[in-house]
Amino acid sequence: MAVRQRTTAYRVNGSAAYAPAYTGNVVRAPRRQEEQYNIPKRAPRRQTVSRPQAAVRQAGHVAPFAVVGFLAVGVFAVLLLLSTLQLHVASDNVVALRNQLADLHTEQASLSAQYEQEFDLQRLQNAVGGSMIRPTADQITYIDMSRPDSVEVFNGSAADTGNGNVFSDLVEYFC
Repeated sequence: MAVRQRTTAYRVNGSAAYAPAYTGNVVRAPRRQEEQYNIPKRAPRRQTVSRPQAAVRQAGHVAPFAVVGFLAVGVFAVLLLLSTLQLHVASDNVVALRNQLADLHTEQASLSAQYEQEFDLQRLQNAVGGSMIRPTADQITYIDMSRPDSVEVFNGSAADTGNGNVFSDLVEYFC
């Protein structure tokens, strides 16, 4: 068992004011042992630190696939930029056409109103007088729209039905 020696003559009980060795701010005098073995303190040694040289690798050749890859990325970037520009132009055209469509709708509404005003039946009856009557059955003509688009002209004479003058028919067709 280690025995601890006291450095003070009596107990302090947590208060340093009663300790006889306490001298406040006064620098204490060196003890005899320190004077006897007055060994000069050594200056700390400075160690030189040398960094290891980094091994430098020689520059290698450029891989052809890397060059082709970078060129492909560049071409695709330019194509993307051009397609974005075309999309922007198309969007501007769509906006302009929508504005034009809105203007045309308003113009159609005003023209339809003018058309309805022009065909007032009461005004027509007054302009024509009492001679306005409903058409009879022989005055009504029906058009058959089930056939494809074609035109047949009949003059009523039987002589025009043949292929008499082909040259005059071609001149009439193209002129």
